[in-house]
Amino acid sequence: MRYDCAMGLLTRADARSIRLADKVALVVGGSGGIGRAVALTLADEGARMIIHGGRSQERLERVVRYINHRGGRCRGFLLPLAEADDILPLIDQAGEVDILVVAFGPVEYRPLAGTDPASWRRMTELNLVLPGLLLSHYLPKMIERGWGRVILFGGPRADRLCGFRESAAYSAAKAGVASLVKSAALQTGGRNISVNLISPGYVDTEYLTPQDRHQQQQRSPRGRLIPPERVARVVRHLICADEADVNGAVITVDQGLG
Repeated sequence: MRYDCAMGLLTRADARSIRLADKVALVVGGSGGIGRAVALTLADEGARMIIHGGRSQERLERVVRYINHRGGRCRGFLLPLAEADDILPLIDQAGEVDILVVAFGPVEYRPLAGTDPASWRRMTELNLVLPGLLLSHYLPKMIERGWGRVILFGGPRADRLCGFRESAAYSAAKAGVASLVKSAALQTGGRNISVNLISPGYVDTEYLTPQDRHQQQQRSPRGRLIPPERVARVVRHLICADEADVNGAVITVDQGLG
């Protein structure tokens, strides 16, 4: 069996799966980091991809070209997001979506006393209001069709309430996302729909500075960062499951952070 490791993702180049061949997947924040790994993984499962990128047209086009070149079906949208409502043009153009992954959410490191109103609004808008708005739009349609998969992302240690010295606004918003996932799961009414949250640990992405990478390696339980493809494998398992038995869960992929 031949393997293709282009773009850092281990994929089977000679045996494309068709488990998601009739599904449309929207990945918000899918042009880089964990979102890109998830997008490539779902494309390998046959899903028709809609990928949102926030800043770099070049990075977005690279992912879209890669998927289409390998026989996938993908289109991309570059849409900078400053407020939750900024996502509305993408919602209007995307059409029906069976799989929603929100891998977008900026973080600001500031002590509580140094977090100004603009920072509070930005962290809340883009980390909590944005996924909430997307769920409000797509979840009822998934319920009507009787099938759907939603993956949201929390911050480190999102499986429990914790205090953070330098990211109070971000962490508070992400704690709200955990509650949002559980509330959404209650709405699914026993249909084959799941809404789950992934709480990654220290993941090796292109967004890290050398200093960030060194510090996070020191904090990681295993002394090294998690490749984003490993997080994407967990997402694939949840999305490709035949039944939505795992629903409303907060799942950690963090090597056992204390």
